[in-house]
Amino acid sequence: MRRFLWILSLTLVAAQVQAQPAVVYQKIAIAADHPAASEAGLEVHRAGGNVVDVAAAVGFALSVVRPESSGLGGGGFMVIWDAEQGKSIAIDYRERAPAAATADMFLDQEGNLLAELAQAGPKAAAIPHHVAGLCHAVRKYGKLDLKAVLAPAVRLAKNGVPLDEHSTAIRLQTLAKFEKRPEWKEEFEPFYRLYLQNGVPFEAGQIVTSPQAELLEKIAAEGSAGFYDGPAAEAFAREMRRVGGIISEEDLRTARPTEREAITASYDDGMIVTMPPPSSGGVALIESLNILTAFEQRHPELSAALHDGDDLLFRHVLTESMKHAFADRATYLGDPDYAEVPTARLVSPEYAAKLAAKIDIHRTKPLEEYGRTSPTRDGGTTHFSVIDAAGNAVACTETINLGFGSYVVIPETGLLLNNEMDDFAAKPGVPNAFGLVQSEAAAVGPGRRPLSSMTPTIFVRDGKAVLAVGASGGPRIITATMQVFLNAVRFGMPAQAAIDAPRQHHQWLPNELLVEPPLWTSSRAGLEAYGHDVAKEPSLAASQLVLKDEAGLHAASDPRKGGKPAGE
Repeated sequence: MRRFLWILSLTLVAAQVQAQPAVVYQKIAIAADHPAASEAGLEVHRAGGNVVDVAAAVGFALSVVRPESSGLGGGGFMVIWDAEQGKSIAIDYRERAPAAATADMFLDQEGNLLAELAQAGPKAAAIPHHVAGLCHAVRKYGKLDLKAVLAPAVRLAKNGVPLDEHSTAIRLQTLAKFEKRPEWKEEFEPFYRLYLQNGVPFEAGQIVTSPQAELLEKIAAEGSAGFYDGPAAEAFAREMRRVGGIISEEDLRTARPTEREAITASYDDGMIVTMPPPSSGGVALIESLNILTAFEQRHPELSAALHDGDDLLFRHVLTESMKHAFADRATYLGDPDYAEVPTARLVSPEYAAKLAAKIDIHRTKPLEEYGRTSPTRDGGTTHFSVIDAAGNAVACTETINLGFGSYVVIPETGLLLNNEMDDFAAKPGVPNAFGLVQSEAAAVGPGRRPLSSMTPTIFVRDGKAVLAVGASGGPRIITATMQVFLNAVRFGMPAQAAIDAPRQHHQWLPNELLVEPPLWTSSRAGLEAYGHDVAKEPSLAASQLVLKDEAGLHAASDPRKGGKPAGE
């Protein structure tokens, strides 16, 4: 059920590592999951870029330094807060299913799910929108040209970067998979050669260049046309035909990001601004927070306990809110361009009040009390946050889905493709690689975007962004983002403490409450007394946070993945 979530279990949990020293910045703060990516953003800021230019620079740099997590062959979601205009922008550059995709493309003749087809190989890849999204953001909302924005990424790709422990461990584990499946060495030869150095083991500190350097230069010179048209697109389509993929040149030519209306909700003394569907994260985040608020209003006598993040009752009610939100995710959420998604109802306080009334303060309940256990017929990810002194902000999450995506590489350009087709309900009602069950609303279909757990989120007070947060790690993104948000906004923790605090996760199905080791030690018995099936997990997602207060800007990168913030 938890295949590939080793991606976020490779480093020790925050309580077991030394936290980054607190630094207060005055002009801009950037939190990414790799130091070189944060520094790339700072370099573009110093060149005159605004928060959108900075974010795009970080996104392109991460395609070089974290190719296992995100990149040119993937997609993402970006939420922007413009403090001067007092408005939000949500850019959806999630991958789309190719025009030739069909609802039964991952089923055999008897209707059985062929899960591996959706997770590895050419048919697992959806149309990449990463380049289209970032180029659109820079062109419409940035200040610099693409050449300046991509300069750090191009340099990193050519000169190389030393592998950190996280990237080294993922490469070694991927090599081990290829040793167990020797036929993959031939089937995915370009990937094995260009990204796994023909089976030679990796070492931490080893300098690794990117095979995508020339492609990045082409994008810097020509914009998105350098990726979706001309020789790069021809090479892409040619390789798809050779290996049996279904992405065509026409699919590439028609790739466009979509601007959507961000979801907003009042909370405390401010406003949450987050991503709408096809991200499920924003809906689930607000629904869960609304349930907590409604429960407290229903039980004012328990207010003190609910304002103590270590209190067992708080952790029980938090778990119940997660279960309700994930049950609704499974039942209702999908691509809003193709399915009826009742977003307004799911994020309404009235709906939350009904769910809060169902919470038993003494016991958890059977699964069917939260949603349909059989609904009708996101791993390789990275997040970064940016806030400047004026209160402008970007929260952005990007992905190729599982670690190293589909293992399909275009030899001429080094482009590594996603395996986002697994984020669809390849067979509605059957769990995907993250154990998530989804309904017909998230079924495969031409042009559709798969449902996502990515949760880029901004919190605004008095017209200025005071928090930008998000996470990487499949469905655990949602619960990690919510807990970091609560730590910072509700419990008033400093940025690094809010990131470091131990976490829990429940996604309704499977029916287990995952906790990090410190909570296993302190809270396991108490949570089991509530009836929860508690399991220990080394690490639950990796979050990146920037906070703004009167003293300045505070950035925190999650030690669970080894990032480091930057700013000035």
